[in-house]
Amino acid sequence: MATQFEFRLIDGSAPEGELEADHLIAIVQSLKEVATKLGRAETDAEAFGRPPKRTQRVAKLTIGLAPGSTRLLARRTDDEDALEFDLQEERVFDEKFQAIVESIAVDERPDWVTDTLAAAAGDLRNALEKAAPKVEFKVGGQVRRTFATSATHKETWRVAEIDTGVETVTFVGRLRAVNLDTHRLQVTDDLGNKVALPNVVNDADVGSLLGRHVAIVGTPERDVKGRLAQIHAATIGAASPIPADIGVRGAVSLNDILASAPGAELGAVPGLTEDEAELYLKAIGL
Repeated sequence: MATQFEFRLIDGSAPEGELEADHLIAIVQSLKEVATKLGRAETDAEAFGRPPKRTQRVAKLTIGLAPGSTRLLARRTDDEDALEFDLQEERVFDEKFQAIVESIAVDERPDWVTDTLAAAAGDLRNALEKAAPKVEFKVGGQVRRTFATSATHKETWRVAEIDTGVETVTFVGRLRAVNLDTHRLQVTDDLGNKVALPNVVNDADVGSLLGRHVAIVGTPERDVKGRLAQIHAATIGAASPIPADIGVRGAVSLNDILASAPGAELGAVPGLTEDEAELYLKAIGL
């Protein structure tokens, strides 16, 4: 049986029992993002790209609004055909999902939370703060935390700045997606490899670079297979243009090539006159 999580939103701007559409969408999207990041981790899936079916099953949430006070309900969708090891993944998912929300409530980031999961948790914190000044969090019908959203801080979930000595990478690709509201960007290189840029330093200045080749410098985050997945605290600039004189030149004749090559002149044989050289070349079949 999947665990039910309940968020009671207290003293929000909408009448009791209702929720502004923008606030609801933001909460649901951030809950889905937290669930997906946890699901990828628990099923050892790649950090980006379309999640495999196993990940989608573990991380699939059902969202609802309960009657009465403004209460948003979330639970993982049950799978009656799940195998024993699947059930273990789902139990761990529920435990970590609960831990993430409780960590938001106490304003502390656990050591096991990766940067990508921290970004999703930060989005959930922000969405809850916009929706209500106070939140009561229940798990399985039991109150776990009641907290003022203003007492929590987005900085708790922010990715650390680059430290001296930390590895940096330079990546060149085409800027494909820009969302300056969430400070998230994405680039794709010429081979189709996608790299996320979750916290670009100069994101307000890169709008004109959309669709162009850019050079990115920042701290790399790699997936479980060692592939570059994200670049943190990145700076973006236009990539150096390809010099105009690089390319295929006009046709050059064979005589011009031979005339410019070092060595004996065409048709000359050292120590022989021109007539002697011609006779010699005919004798050897040239």
